[in-house]
Amino acid sequence: MRNLLTFDCYGTLLDTSPLYDFIGNVAQAHGLSAQKAKYVFSSYEDRLMYGHDFMPYEKLLIEVLSYCDMEMNSDIFAKKYDDVIKIHRDFKPFPDVLPALRQLKQKGYDLVVMSNSTHELMKWHMEKLENLLDDSLVAEDTKCYKPTLYFFQQAEKKFLIKEKRHCHIAKGYWWDIVPAKKMGWNKIWVNRTGLLQGRESEQPYITVSDLLKLPQLS
Repeated sequence: MRNLLTFDCYGTLLDTSPLYDFIGNVAQAHGLSAQKAKYVFSSYEDRLMYGHDFMPYEKLLIEVLSYCDMEMNSDIFAKKYDDVIKIHRDFKPFPDVLPALRQLKQKGYDLVVMSNSTHELMKWHMEKLENLLDDSLVAEDTKCYKPTLYFFQQAEKKFLIKEKRHCHIAKGYWWDIVPAKKMGWNKIWVNRTGLLQGRESEQPYITVSDLLKLPQLS
């Protein structure tokens, strides 16, 4: 029986903080609140993912930036779309990620990623991850975003999860750990920021502070 690890991408494998730093810097450069701009961006990203019919992630980003202009009474954010896409392409792995993935590959694990992203962006992400991942499932495939349970059901089908020794690994508690619990999956919460322990209703799961702990658990 094959050993399979499924990973979340953003915040688990790739550091997305440059995106939010950029949004804050754009606001600050125009005399606006960096903190408010980052909050508005993040808030509308969630609203458009989960409160509306599905739209591709690139289109969603355009909408988010337009809402930032509306909320901030500006005309600066929508003009930064190309920069925002470039930042996504340039997301880099956290320092622990590549060493951990290399070790897991050496141990014979199959490694795949599940991401609220697109095929185009995932091509760039895979390169940054040294093509150590064997496959991917993105929102463009499922026509929905995590934590929608359908996304996880499609992953289970595509990766034949029931036929393998499997564990899902993610930083996003609400986006990944909660639905993984509903699916009956084994799961590891990557608590990079030292949050308080998650809710008992999502137990059992293992908590690690970074991915370097994973080869030790295998």
